[in-house]
Parts: sequence; structure tokens; C-alpha cells
Amino acid sequence: MTIGLKRSHARLRGRNQSRNCHQGRGLLGLVAVFCVLLLGQPVQAIDSTEVLPASINSPSVCMGVVSGIGFRFLSSGDLMSLSDHNSIEFDARALTQFEPRVNEMVAILNQFGSQRMGDQLTLGVLRVDTTPEVRYVAPIYARGITSKWTLGVGVPVISYQNKLALYQTHSNIQAMRAEMGNSVPPELDAAFDELTVNLVSVAHEQLATKGYKPLRDRAETQIGDVQVVSLYQFAAKDFSPRHKVSAQFKTIVSLPTGQGDDPDDLADLGIFGYTAVENQLLGNYVLNGRLQLALKGGHRYTLPDQVIRRVPMNAEDTLPDLDSKETVSRETGHAWFAGASLSYAFNSALNLGVGVETTQKAADRYKGTSSRRHDLLGKDTASQSDRFRIGLSYSSIDAFFAERALLPIVLAYEFSDTIRGFNTERMTVHEVWLQLFF
Repeated sequence: MTIGLKRSHARLRGRNQSRNCHQGRGLLGLVAVFCVLLLGQPVQAIDSTEVLPASINSPSVCMGVVSGIGFRFLSSGDLMSLSDHNSIEFDARALTQFEPRVNEMVAILNQFGSQRMGDQLTLGVLRVDTTPEVRYVAPIYARGITSKWTLGVGVPVISYQNKLALYQTHSNIQAMRAEMGNSVPPELDAAFDELTVNLVSVAHEQLATKGYKPLRDRAETQIGDVQVVSLYQFAAKDFSPRHKVSAQFKTIVSLPTGQGDDPDDLADLGIFGYTAVENQLLGNYVLNGRLQLALKGGHRYTLPDQVIRRVPMNAEDTLPDLDSKETVSRETGHAWFAGASLSYAFNSALNLGVGVETTQKAADRYKGTSSRRHDLLGKDTASQSDRFRIGLSYSSIDAFFAERALLPIVLAYEFSDTIRGFNTERMTVHEVWLQLFF
């Protein structure tokens, strides 16, 4: 999650004159600064290049809900629910990998009738139902250092909820046993007894034996990675009152204050704990006074670090044992992104924007000292996601100066959804932003 500082500001024009224009209204002693900041402002658009005037402070809060992450775009690009993706079918072929004696049972069952009953043998499917959802609240504080440079800091507070359930479906062991009736040989009858197991109980026992934390519902709150943002507007030119061009260089530094991935927890959030630097270049072109085209591109670099991971012995070792844990070096893949948006100001208060954005990330790389398969830790970590965005913002600035509003604020809403990708979760995000000034 990044800090997208929503802005609706004017450049300083006659600071002393503006300070005096509305003194006397009081409003908690903030009016003088509001006059400097907000006089004659356009409404915030998606991917704006505006910055705060010098010495102006802006507290804000961003609140959002991330859903849809129970679905994932696979390496093929197909969208699949995590419940289906994580399900394991224990048919005859899979069972022989765990217990070679099942081959004998399959051969005996195939001798009964013409249906080759042994080949149809199955303990069913072990399903992992998961419905994760993330909510966040990010208090943000920004200040105009100069008329072109703004600094901000945000602290995301994450609420993570996930309903988890294991259950077994479609076992045909008892049906086969009943179909054979009294003709079941003693050795086959004993084999049926051994296969009459509860997969859910076995799975929980295996997880406990391997030292994994129990799979259960989650409801927890944690601090995410703190972000420090620098906004520098290095170009701004007005060709006419209705045609303007501006550009901004944005840098976002993420600090590893959040919880990283726990190798013993299969259901933790595990998306924080990174030190990263993201650089963005944004450009705005306002035409006809109301329509704004915004373009952006950028790169995210995550610093190499060391983490504790369970390293598999081979590709079939999907749940490495407790003794497989070791400290490994991690190089998170570089990420590149680009986007475009178009915004329309209906009036001085209301603005609507739509946009698209694409992100491509290279694969992660892991190195360790053991002879295990560290390369498998980076499997399917190269990804791509294409997102659709739509935003609506309201400003009470003009109403404030017309004495129809108590405070000048910017209130914005944005909806975004992952419409295509691979090796990435489908994320549907609803975000609300409230910004004040003093």
C-alpha cells in the first residue's frame, strides 16, 4: 500500500494580503493559513502533481478495504480461488506416492467386475477454505518544505481477518466397501480399515508434527511498513488559463516496521518487513480547464536482506520440516509500473477520474549455505498485474470562502480492481481519503 497524498492547493500569491482577508472568522485559528493554501483552487484529480505551499501542514487519514484476495491469477493467467488452488485430491495415483502398498489394493480391486474399481479409489479432496480480508487506516502528516517540495509520513494500521476451514469431500471408500458386500477378502478388508481416515485430522496432526501453527480463523491488527514520501514539482507552465502542464518526481521510502513472513505460519499476512525505495515520475496536462490527462511511470527497488525460511529438499517437499529452517539471503525482484488516467472537473467542487495501471515484478532470489533447493523459494514470484481505477473527489474550498462550509476539506473515494495478471492476488480496493490543512 502506498501513500497517495491527495492535494487541492494554490500557489502562494500575496501571503500577507491573504493572511488578512478573512481574519475574524476564527475557526480554531486556522483561517489565515487556509487562505494562503486554498484560495482559487481546482479539485484534486487522480495522480495530481500538486504540492503543498511552503510551511503549510496537512494532516489526513486514508481508510480502505481490500477484498478479493481469496482469488489468485495463476502463472497461466487463469483466475482461481485459493480454496480450489490449495485443495489436494487423494485419488489412487496420489495415494501410491504416500503408501506403496496401495498399489496392491488397487490391483485387487481392479479384479472385481468390469469397472476397474481400483483406479476409481479416492479418499476424496482435502479442501482449505479461506476468505481473507484486509482493512487499513493510515494517518498521514505532510508539510510543504518549499513552494515546490513537500514531505510526508504515513503509518498504516492493518486489520487482517481470515476465516479458515479444512474439510474432506467425495471419499468413495465406504461406497466401494458396501458395493463389494461380503466378497471382500480379509486382506482387502483390513486395507479398507486403514484407508478409512479423517483427512482433516490427519492434516492437523501433520502440521503439528512439522511444527506449523494451527490453521484457524484470524482476526488481528498490526502496524504495516511506515512510509516516508517526498514530492517535488520540478516543472509547471501555464500556456493559457485553460491549458497547463506540470510534472512531479515522487519518492516513497518504505521502512521495515511491519511483520514479515513467519515460516511457521501458513496463514499469516506476511507482506511487510521490507526496506524499499520507489521512484515515480508524474505528468499532468490540463486542457480546456476541466479535462486533465495524467501519465506516470516508476520503479521499486527493495534492498536485499536476510530472512528465516523453511527450505524444501525438492519440488515435492511442499511442507518442509521444522529442521529445514535457516537464515537465507533474499533479493526481492525489481518492480516497474506505468499508468494513465483522465479526470474531469464538473465544477470547482466535484471531480471524476478513471485510469489504468500495470505493474511487472521480477522473480525473487534466495541463497543459503545448506544443500537444499533455495531456488524453489523464488518459484512463481515473478508477477504482473493490470488494474482499473475510478475516483471521485469533493472539495469544500469554494463553499468555505463563500461561508457555506465550516472547513475547507478534500474528501476523495477511489475504487480499483485487478482485471488481469499472473502470479498475483486479485485485489478489489475501496479507499476513502480525508485531508485537512493548517
